[in-house]
Amino acid sequence: MLSLTLIISLIICITAEPVSAAIQGESKAEREERYRLTWEYSTDAERYYLPTEIKAYACGLSKNDFILFAKVVEGEGDDNDDNITDKVLVACTVLNRVNCRSWPTTTVKTTLQRPGQFTVVDKETGECKLARSLDSEWAIVIAYRMVEAGEVDCHMVYYNAIGFTGYSRAFTDYAYCGGNYFSVIPCDCESCTAREPDWKEEDVVMVDFEILRPEGVGPNYI
Repeated sequence: MLSLTLIISLIICITAEPVSAAIQGESKAEREERYRLTWEYSTDAERYYLPTEIKAYACGLSKNDFILFAKVVEGEGDDNDDNITDKVLVACTVLNRVNCRSWPTTTVKTTLQRPGQFTVVDKETGECKLARSLDSEWAIVIAYRMVEAGEVDCHMVYYNAIGFTGYSRAFTDYAYCGGNYFSVIPCDCESCTAREPDWKEEDVVMVDFEILRPEGVGPNYI
């Protein structure tokens, strides 16, 4: 049973009719408060289907940056009927690069558009022409949660994308999922040290877990 707040948000998102005058005339603060309340009073199963702009707000991103992020995650991650693990780990890799002070970029957008890093991003225009999905949008939401909670190694900043094989000998193996080989590298920057002060490369072990969609949801990839 969908909540009233979710129903209202979905109607606003998909209807072809003009939205109410109150919504049209709302200030940025009023709009963000509406987003906050909608998010707070929805379950994860409901949040999965919320409009893109509300998910972007929940992650602290602009709608355009969130859409680019979701497109890249869709293109770089694996489609799986059972889970969204690979997509989430791809998103975590991006966020770890943003957080790491040794990395040359400090925002999601500049990290995604850094030349030569993501095969689905045009190196000339910085655009990704692929479509995003509900799975790739939700993977970003979960990645933010995991990174914030320290549930994924903050040193995981590399992966070999689908179409390549094996791990790089220069890095330490961390996870394998959906054709992607995820790796960690040592870093003693202020951010990584604060997040994992006792981290030692020799202590890293391969992780093996599944990240599921909310109960009763999906699959919803392209």
